[in-house]
Amino acid sequence: MATHRAKMSRSAAADRITALPLELRARIVSYLPFCEVVQLSTLSQSWRHIHHHVPVVDLDLREFVAFEEHIFDEELAIPGIVDDHTLLGIRVALAHRAREGIGSKVETMRLAYSAGDSRVKRHADRLIALADAPKIRLDVSFASSGSWHLPKGWKVNLPPAARRLEIRSLDHLQPTPTIAGPGAAGLRELYLHDVTLDEWPRLPSLRSLRLSTVTATRPFTPGASCPLLEYLDIWDSTIKHPRVDILLPHLKSLDMDDVNIDGDVIVDAPELEVLQVNCSTGITVEYKSFTLRAPAMRCLHWFGQFAELVHIDVGKPGSVSGGTIQFTSNGKLEEMSYREMKDYRAQMMQMLHGLLPHLPPWIVADIARPCMTSKTRTVMDEALEEMVPEETLTCDLGRLMSRDV
Repeated sequence: MATHRAKMSRSAAADRITALPLELRARIVSYLPFCEVVQLSTLSQSWRHIHHHVPVVDLDLREFVAFEEHIFDEELAIPGIVDDHTLLGIRVALAHRAREGIGSKVETMRLAYSAGDSRVKRHADRLIALADAPKIRLDVSFASSGSWHLPKGWKVNLPPAARRLEIRSLDHLQPTPTIAGPGAAGLRELYLHDVTLDEWPRLPSLRSLRLSTVTATRPFTPGASCPLLEYLDIWDSTIKHPRVDILLPHLKSLDMDDVNIDGDVIVDAPELEVLQVNCSTGITVEYKSFTLRAPAMRCLHWFGQFAELVHIDVGKPGSVSGGTIQFTSNGKLEEMSYREMKDYRAQMMQMLHGLLPHLPPWIVADIARPCMTSKTRTVMDEALEEMVPEETLTCDLGRLMSRDV
C-alpha cells in the first residue's frame, strides 16, 4: 500500500511539472545535459518538443568516444570509436530547431570536447554553428587515443550571434585558438582560462577580457588588437616579456591579481576609474617599474605588489577619493618572499606623492600619517616550526583624501 502511495505521489509531482508553461519547463530541464533533454521528448505529447525550447545546450562530446581513455600505450594506441550516429542525430535536432518558427533561440552553448581528435572537432564546429548562441563556453582538451596532439591551425569559428566566449583548457596551458568566423567581429566578452597566449586575438568589438592562469609569450599590448576594451582582469598569470603596455583609451577597470611580470608595466588609460593590483601569494615577481596615467581614476586598491619605481599621474590632486594601499612584511617565512617594511614604506610614499603631486614629499608624509596604521602579529613558520612576527602597513585613501589637502 505504501509503495502504491509513493508511485501515486511521484506521478502527481510529474503531472504538476507537465502542467507548467513550456518556457518554464524548458528552463528547469536546461540544467540537464542536452542528450537527456532529447530523451524527455519521448515522455508524452506535452514533452515532445522540449529540446527545441531549452535555453542552454550542454554537451560533452568525450562521452561519445568509446575505449579511448583506456589506451595508455601510445605505440599500440588506436583511435577511439566515435558514435557518429548519435552526434549526427543531435546535429539534426539543432538544425531543425534553427529553422524559422521551430522552437526558440539557444541562449547558451556549453561544449566539452577533444580538439586533438579531428573527427570530434568536426562535430564540435558544426554544433557551435547550428546553436548560434550568444554565450559559448568551450572546455577543450587535446588528448587523443592516449596521446597529446595539437591540431594545425586550431581555430574556433564563432557564429553570428556570439557575444560572449569562454575557453577553458582541460590540459594545462595549451595554446589559445584563433578566434574567427562571422561572430568574431561582434564578440564583446572573452574569458581565457589555463591557456598559453601566443598571439593576441584581433577582436575589434571586445569590451571585456578576463585572463586566468594564462601564460603570455608575446608582447602584451591589448590595445593594438582590442582597442575598445573597457574591463581587463588578469589573475594568477605570467607575462613573459620585459615590458607590458596597457594603452587603452576606453578602459574603465583594471584588475591585476598575482600577475608575474619581470619588467616594466605601463598603464595609460584616460578613462580608467578603478585599479586593483594584488599580490596575495607573497611570491609574485617584483616589477622593475609601474607607470600609471589615469586622470579619471577614482579608486585605487594596491595590496603587496612591490615595484622598484612607481610613477602615478592621476591628474588633479585629490581626484582619487577611495581605496587602500597595503603592504605586509615578514622576512622569515621560508615559503614567502617579502621585502623589508622600509622598502614598502618608501613605495607607499612614492604612490602617495603621485596622488598628491602639489605637495612636497615631506608634507605628504605628515598629512598621510594619521591615515596610516601599522599592525604586528605572529604567524607560524612551518619550515622553522616557530612563531614569527609579521607587520602590515595600511593607508586608507578614502580617509586621506577626505581631509583638506
